[in-house]
Amino acid sequence: MRSGQGPTYLALSAVWAYWLGVLVMAVRTRIKGAVSAGLVPRQTIEKIMWIVWIPVITGWILFPWLSITQDGAAWQLPLPALENPLWLGLRWLAALATLACFGATIFCWRWMGRNWRVGVTTDEQTDLITGGPFSRVRHPIYAISILMIICTLVAVPVWPLLVAAVLHVILMNIKARNEEIWMSELHGPAYAEYRKRAGRFFPGSGD
Repeated sequence: MRSGQGPTYLALSAVWAYWLGVLVMAVRTRIKGAVSAGLVPRQTIEKIMWIVWIPVITGWILFPWLSITQDGAAWQLPLPALENPLWLGLRWLAALATLACFGATIFCWRWMGRNWRVGVTTDEQTDLITGGPFSRVRHPIYAISILMIICTLVAVPVWPLLVAAVLHVILMNIKARNEEIWMSELHGPAYAEYRKRAGRFFPGSGD
């Protein structure tokens, strides 16, 4: 292992496990009888988002690995990130947080159960989930995903990952707002009441 790259390996393992988990959940959802797990978008807005999101996710998965295996300037971590004890310690904390985010996501997935989807599936009726991790935050999985890519960036501070992180945060906000429109149409007053007591990404009320 190259000196100072321990956090990179840990963050990389967490990210790969996370996206493998998404694939497993998609297959599991389909096997259990769902019409679709939402991996293939059906709404126009989500189709446009996926054009950007697929490269972003691919980058999130590959960029930490490239920072280990490639010698190009774009993939080189700043020297202090490898040698400075404080910066290296911060990177270790971020890598551990990335792993914790994966664990928290599994908890949310299990709480959603059969209602878990990747994208909006307008031809299916899903329940309004307001308990557990969803009691104070409407999109805890998205909030955790945002935190996870930021932690990945701190653990692996290379500029291509910074670009991916910025795009991911923007797309997560667009996706959350789009889903809220659909959920409002699907659940009406019940969802309006839920929005009053649960924040989008942070505990609290309103948007």
